[in-house]
Amino acid sequence: MAADEEAKRELPEAKSAHNGGDGERRSQVPDSRGARGGGDGERRSQVGDGERRSQVHAPPTIAETSMALARRRLLDLCKRHKDELIDDWIENVLALPPERGRYTDRPVGEVTENVRSWLAAFTRILEDGSETLLDEFITHLVEQRYATGYSISAPLIAASEFRTAVAGVLDTTHDDAEAGGSSSIDVLRAVDALLLQFEHRFAEAYAQRSLFASEERYREIVELSSDVLATIDQEGMLTRLNVRFEALFGHSRQAWIGRPITALAVAADVPALRTLVLSASRAEAPREATIRCGTRAGLTKVMTVRITRLYGEDASLALMRDVTEEVARRAQILHSEKLSSIGQVAASVAHELNNPMAWVMANLEQIRSGAHKLVSAARPVASGSYEDLLRAIDLIDRSCHEALAGVERMRDIVTDLNLFSSSSERKPERVDLVDVIELALRMTGPQLSQLCRIERSYGEMPPFVGYPGKLSQVFVNLFINAAQAMPNRSRDENMVRVTTRFDAGVHHVEVEDNARGMAPEVVERIFDPFFTTKEESARPGIGLWVSRNIVEEQHGTMTVSSTPGVGTVFTIRLTGLNPTDLPAPRPPPEPPRASSRGTILFIDDEPMLLNAFARAFEERHEVLVAKSGHEALDLLRDRGGRIDAIVCDLLMPQMSGMALYDEIGERFPQLLPKMAFMSGGAFTPSAREFVERVDNPKIAKPISLDDLERVIGDLLSGGSKRAH
Repeated sequence: MAADEEAKRELPEAKSAHNGGDGERRSQVPDSRGARGGGDGERRSQVGDGERRSQVHAPPTIAETSMALARRRLLDLCKRHKDELIDDWIENVLALPPERGRYTDRPVGEVTENVRSWLAAFTRILEDGSETLLDEFITHLVEQRYATGYSISAPLIAASEFRTAVAGVLDTTHDDAEAGGSSSIDVLRAVDALLLQFEHRFAEAYAQRSLFASEERYREIVELSSDVLATIDQEGMLTRLNVRFEALFGHSRQAWIGRPITALAVAADVPALRTLVLSASRAEAPREATIRCGTRAGLTKVMTVRITRLYGEDASLALMRDVTEEVARRAQILHSEKLSSIGQVAASVAHELNNPMAWVMANLEQIRSGAHKLVSAARPVASGSYEDLLRAIDLIDRSCHEALAGVERMRDIVTDLNLFSSSSERKPERVDLVDVIELALRMTGPQLSQLCRIERSYGEMPPFVGYPGKLSQVFVNLFINAAQAMPNRSRDENMVRVTTRFDAGVHHVEVEDNARGMAPEVVERIFDPFFTTKEESARPGIGLWVSRNIVEEQHGTMTVSSTPGVGTVFTIRLTGLNPTDLPAPRPPPEPPRASSRGTILFIDDEPMLLNAFARAFEERHEVLVAKSGHEALDLLRDRGGRIDAIVCDLLMPQMSGMALYDEIGERFPQLLPKMAFMSGGAFTPSAREFVERVDNPKIAKPISLDDLERVIGDLLSGGSKRAH
């Protein structure tokens, strides 16, 4: 009877423990209410309120009474045999094989503390149904799992060894059912109920911790993203923004929550962004658009925007990536390619012009030479009608002199074209900054001189190491900008002044104009890529952005100051590259030597140029001509390679001078040092490489007959000197 009374007093606890029977433990994990209800004395049953009230005071079932007695006996065993249980439990855990979980790899002291915590939590539940200790210990286990990384099943396996320890103590103590009113099997079922309670609470805590960790990782990824991440509702209103938004746009995140995402775009791009929002709200396939967005500082950012509907939610995720610099670089590449194309065209035009200029110059020089001979022959007997002849000859001389001056002027223009077309050169050279500025003034002269007067104030400027072609682009851009900014007034009222000076190792250049000037907010953004003061639909330029990059590449700075209605001053400061970046200097050419008579072969695809050379040199040398590389090879074969000097055009159709050089090297290698090359502009990569690689003399067209004579003299005397 005493046992029955005690069972009745423990009835609520027994009911709770009954929810965790061995069969349930093997088949399913109960929900959180069932797991936490082990000590609250309330039966969980699927009955109506009326039935529950009628059953509250129903007598306990035999199973419930049996479970209550088993829990009481288990509590007594945990208290009286605590040390034996702990020792057996620890021994069992440490004996687990590695494949059952890396929990056994933990230090013995840590395992011991965990076993003691388990037993204390189980004892507390058996005493008064409180799960406080169990919750605290489970929290510790979960955090330990995240800190050490052991298998998720390891604590469950270690906890299950409690059953083995209890069974071992029951066997060694030989307690029977009469001692506690319950059989050993019932006690083990009570153990299973406790373990099931632990398993459920551990799974619940681990799931919550995993969710928290996942949210933290997601939050960290979102906040550390280099892109702007935003969530928007169905109407396109911003509901969340990451910190990148503030860094990129300069606005407070909180101030923009609740505002439409389309408010970020410039007016011209709002329709495209609105289309993305509508597409996402309809759960259509994600699309991407390039949008221009304004920042708080007044800058314009080019953004790629992609909006995706979030699965299962009435919201969308917007990813906005800043591609301003990337687009600017692409534009710069296109700009460079355009300049390169213009340069190639200019070099081609120069090459085509140089050939006719070469034979015109050669013929004019011969006419003038012939006139001098006539004057010399006629002067001793000059009288009467001979005076008219002398005047006629003098007229021819003056006309030839003026024609030659015109050809030389054309040659200078072509030289400028070639220099400007080489703006993409990758080898630095010594730069005379005044020469670079003058080249830019000549290139922009037709446009600039019609609008304003040009003032120069050049100080002493030592050369520095840099890229003259690229720098010429910078000044061409500045001069064109100045011309475009000039107000509509007389030419003499408009002015562009260029001032240079050298101070403390720095080259200073100021390009000043008295044009319209710029407002402070425009000056702040003048070097930004794609900034423009034109209409939104106008295509923005990158000229000044590219110019500043060119200056900075050559260790310099470029700044601007401007006053509306007064004018603008661009200041460039250059220190130049390191002189060690210069290519190795070539030895200077020796003075020309007097040439002896020899056999000269001229090779060019321009017949009139060949005729001019033949007439110029046929009195002093045996002259042979060939209109192609193949014709030259046939001639060399017929003569057995007996040629004293070869002057060959570098760029010819079918077989170039470069290819002919290789062929001669195969068949007549002794002739290679006797070759010189003429060029009207080596504008192909292979031609530039050849010019740098081969040390034979090079002569630029149009060619002065005196220069050509000096090169031929070097070849005949066995020299191989570079000429320009």
